[in-house]
Amino acid sequence: MGEQPKTLEEIHAALKILREGPGFRRRFPKQLWDSILELANIYPHQEICRQLEISPVYLKRKIQKSQNSPKSLDFQEIFCEPRREHLADAVIIELISKSGLKAKIQGPSSCLSYLSSLFEGK
Repeated sequence: MGEQPKTLEEIHAALKILREGPGFRRRFPKQLWDSILELANIYPHQEICRQLEISPVYLKRKIQKSQNSPKSLDFQEIFCEPRREHLADAVIIELISKSGLKAKIQGPSSCLSYLSSLFEGK
């Protein structure tokens, strides 16, 4: 299927070809559903279901699913300020290689006992 159909008539024609084709599995391509969902913002749902021969329950489910799914993911860096009451218990270990590579281990002083267990017997 080339370009995404935009009108109700174009979608109807695409569905007709799809349904008449061999191996039709009652599933529409995502591109076609995207077009149908766009038209659901314009036309009454009953009209879409009648013209495209789609179950109203199924269309409603698809609309709800599309509204609940995120359109795009944005990642944001978050900085947390340490709580003042825990500063006395905090341990920060910074490692810097000769090439400039840096690593930082930060946590409560209880993590020191865990770190020492890593090097026992070596």
